[in-house]
Amino acid sequence: MTARSLRSFGRNEDGFVLVFAAVCIPALLGLLGLAVDGTRLMTFDTQLAATVDAAALAAAGQLDWTEGAIERAVTAGNALTNGVAFARRNRAGPRLTFRFAATLADLRTDPAYTLPETAGAQAVFVEATTAEFTLTESLLQVLGTPIRRRAVAEAQYYACDVTPMVLCHADPERFAASARPGRQYLLRMDGNIADGSVVPLDRPDDLASRTTLRNLASDAPAFCYGQGVSLRRNIAPRDFDDALNIRFDRYFNGIAAVASDLAAFPPAPSVIQGRHLQACSSPPSSGDVNPPYHLPRDAAYRTVRPSAAYDQGLGDWAVTAAYGGLGEISVARAIDEYILWNHADKDNGFQASLREAPTRYDIYLRELGLTPETESRPVATQGNRLMGKTMPTGGPLTGPFAFVRESPIPVCYPGVRPATDARRRVLYLSVADCRAFSADPSPARLSRHVAKVFLTEPASGGSLLVELVGMLTPRKDDGKLRPVVQLVETH
Repeated sequence: MTARSLRSFGRNEDGFVLVFAAVCIPALLGLLGLAVDGTRLMTFDTQLAATVDAAALAAAGQLDWTEGAIERAVTAGNALTNGVAFARRNRAGPRLTFRFAATLADLRTDPAYTLPETAGAQAVFVEATTAEFTLTESLLQVLGTPIRRRAVAEAQYYACDVTPMVLCHADPERFAASARPGRQYLLRMDGNIADGSVVPLDRPDDLASRTTLRNLASDAPAFCYGQGVSLRRNIAPRDFDDALNIRFDRYFNGIAAVASDLAAFPPAPSVIQGRHLQACSSPPSSGDVNPPYHLPRDAAYRTVRPSAAYDQGLGDWAVTAAYGGLGEISVARAIDEYILWNHADKDNGFQASLREAPTRYDIYLRELGLTPETESRPVATQGNRLMGKTMPTGGPLTGPFAFVRESPIPVCYPGVRPATDARRRVLYLSVADCRAFSADPSPARLSRHVAKVFLTEPASGGSLLVELVGMLTPRKDDGKLRPVVQLVETH
């Protein structure tokens, strides 16, 4: 066809349509292809984001403050079968990579940072990153760059139904690392925030009210280490003692009765304390007057001195020297004295089991017929059901020392709630830096190190002797830690 014929054809209406179609159809097909590829790209990106989000959450779900947590987290993240369609992965690297850190700042400031696999107990945050992916058979493939997605998830635990009190320590990590069950501490509620001080905590909706005292006394405190809790440094030592000592069936302090809102809470099923009780309306005798005998103390606190450091206890209570006071009867160790006074009616096998107990808390549980595995089981001691079997007697029923014996079971409690919870003499304390409290009293930080401690004796003047039972972990938390696994970042 000649050029003149083509020009004539183009000026013709039918010819114009054909020429227009010949030019536009390839362009339209190209636009359609780009639209299809754009949809594929969006689907591919969504699938990739969902994959990395799921991997980060699965990995974070394994971070439970134990040494093997990182290894389990990587395995859980890689076990996901989520994938992407119409894409090709760069085979030079793994499908997913993971980084772990104790703080989000560690992940943000150093792209190469990660905790070693042996540091699983410190891991709180995990970043999951996909390999590089590109679309297959795509018009965009020649223009676009490979795509990879990242997601950061955290595994936090928040403590609830705990004692509204913080144990001050400038380095909670160091305290937790050195925490050894059986070690005794002398804690003081003295208005200070030095290491070894304890400070009650107010809820944000109950500042300076008696709610804090009631939660200190309660057998079921409605208290969580939540946002906005604050240090309460103005509680009187007497009120503090009253709130704690009802666990020992003590409802008088000096000549005054304990406030009725505190006296409503039940004592522990065993209230052995080494204090002679003449009548429910009179105060017990002062401490360190023997007999009767309290649970043996660590040697450093055999006699408590006002200047004693909070952490002098070494857990050496099993060899602490006896106090004496039994006349012609003489024993070398305080544990033998305690057993002779409280368990002379038991057989040698049971007495030996008390001497061999690893902690004083184990002695207390064995006296209740319990073990650490069954400590949450209710025990009814009123009515002397366990007397003669495992319960301490409180001293001889006859003879020259009968007049100074104490009651091993609650006899003064004026309420009606059952005194059957062995954990009534257990406190759950957040270990935190009180000096930095106002700057970062976050629930996660307060819940990170929670010490389970056993009240070996009643509080006195705001001071209390406690034995460390252990630090709470997600695997052994007495039902106190609430897990929260959530995405923090995705990009």
